[in-house]
Amino acid sequence: MNFNELDVERKNQLHEEVKRFAMSIGGTNVFLQMIEDIKKEKPHALLNKSCVFHFAKAKLNWNKQIFKESLDQLFTAMRKEERDGDMLNGLNPKDYKETMNMMRTLKPISIKVTPKKEEDLLGFTFSILDTSVEKKTKVSIIYKIIFFYHVDFARDILTYKKEEEI
Repeated sequence: MNFNELDVERKNQLHEEVKRFAMSIGGTNVFLQMIEDIKKEKPHALLNKSCVFHFAKAKLNWNKQIFKESLDQLFTAMRKEERDGDMLNGLNPKDYKETMNMMRTLKPISIKVTPKKEEDLLGFTFSILDTSVEKKTKVSIIYKIIFFYHVDFARDILTYKKEEEI
C-alpha cells in the first residue's frame, strides 16, 4: 500500500488513529522504534512462546501462542488481500480451508502494547483480524502497519499534515 495514493479522508483517519496509538506509548519516535525493533527480530516477534516481546521503551503481550504455520498463512492471506481486496475470494478448497483455520486461530488474539516506566501512559490494544464487517474479515490496518508494511509507511502517516476534504 502506498500512503500517497490514498484519498484525503483515509489519510486523515489513519493519521489520527496512528498518532493516538503513538502518543499512548510515548510519542512518534517510540512508535517508529518499536516497528524497527519488531522488524529486526528473528524469528518473528510474535512466535515468542512466552507471548511477550520486549523492546527498548515498551513491550508487546498477546493472549495466545502463535505458531509459525499460522503466521505464514496470515502473511499469504495479507498479500492476497493487498492484491485482490479479499483474502478468501478465488481460493481453491485446500487454501480456503487453511485460511479459514488461520482466521479461527488468530481471531481471538489481541496484542497489547504497554510502555515501560511511564505510569501516565496507557498503551493500546489491537486485534490481528478486523471482524467489524460480518463475512468480510480483513487483517487490521494497525497490525499491517506494525508488522507488515515498511517503517516508512508509518513515518508517512505520522508526519502527514492533516488536510481538509476537497
